[in-house]
Amino acid sequence: MKSQQALDKSSCEKAKEFVVHHGESEYELSRFLHFHPGGFNTLLRFEDRDIAGKMRTTQHSQAAHYLMEEYRRSVTNNASHDLEKLVDWSKPMLWQVGHLGKRYQEWVSSPVDRRLRLFQSNFVESISVTPWYIVPIFWIPILLTVLIQGYWDNYSYIKQDSLAFLWFMACFFLGVVLWSLMEYSIHRWVFHHHPPEDSFTLITLHFLLHGLHHKVPFDSQRLLFPPVPAALLGALAYSLIRMLTPLWMLHFMAAGIITGYITYDLIHFYLHYGSPKAHTYFYHMKRYHNQHHFAHHDSVSPCDEWSEGVACRVSWYMQFSGFDRLVCNNTFWLNEESNEKLPHSLFRLFSTT
Repeated sequence: MKSQQALDKSSCEKAKEFVVHHGESEYELSRFLHFHPGGFNTLLRFEDRDIAGKMRTTQHSQAAHYLMEEYRRSVTNNASHDLEKLVDWSKPMLWQVGHLGKRYQEWVSSPVDRRLRLFQSNFVESISVTPWYIVPIFWIPILLTVLIQGYWDNYSYIKQDSLAFLWFMACFFLGVVLWSLMEYSIHRWVFHHHPPEDSFTLITLHFLLHGLHHKVPFDSQRLLFPPVPAALLGALAYSLIRMLTPLWMLHFMAAGIITGYITYDLIHFYLHYGSPKAHTYFYHMKRYHNQHHFAHHDSVSPCDEWSEGVACRVSWYMQFSGFDRLVCNNTFWLNEESNEKLPHSLFRLFSTT
């Protein structure tokens, strides 16, 4: 027999509409049910009910309220979406954002649930979007090629030294760690560096590199890095590592970096589009990642999502021990089912603002 949770999910997927109320406004949330950080069942009990009080008591962020406007049915009193009138969503976005100037940071931090077109050219646009399966299809053959090349380059050494395999494994895991440090550094000091308000070029570049992901966090085609620019950056990184490391380390370290990247990108996609079971490891990671998107835009966890998971687990242990009550928490969304608040005191310790 199917569990009640599975039945609830199945029945909701079949439903054409899922309506809630907020004051005098009506919202159709059938698309958002899949994305809600608290899980599918968190919203089910609120169908056709007023959620204003619950959103207020659970301290939903300003970004969360802004996102709600995407699902509003009535068109009256929609002044909060005036920001979207600053651009023309029917046209390619890349060359528009640079004109936003001092309004850019406010606009890009206000998420919407829409498809976004970047370029006028259909060809350039086609290589700027990335379905999730393209990442493993493109990068796994490269990963295997690098590993095989490393094996043959060091074949004689492997035959002579029984410990050689352990050294190469150490180089591989060093590459994984190096990827995490690279990702954190780029994310923290490049992606989340606010561009000058008077620089059309830097605003445009910021939006192209990362801003678009915060503006349209539910666009499945723009959650992963496109292979063409990724390959160019990868070739540059490979050349740099080749100059700095001994040849015997090169390929195994590069393989570790590629593995770290593939894992990171696929987990990142899952945290946006997946529906992990409540109270599991990825369930808590998904909620922490949503904190980054909707509540703490400038908080970036070192060692990417892995450290968010570590912070999450330790925070829960602290909460059960009672220590976490000493720290003031706030929350983006509440899990109504277990009445649990999302603790992120430890998240802040792992973050840089």
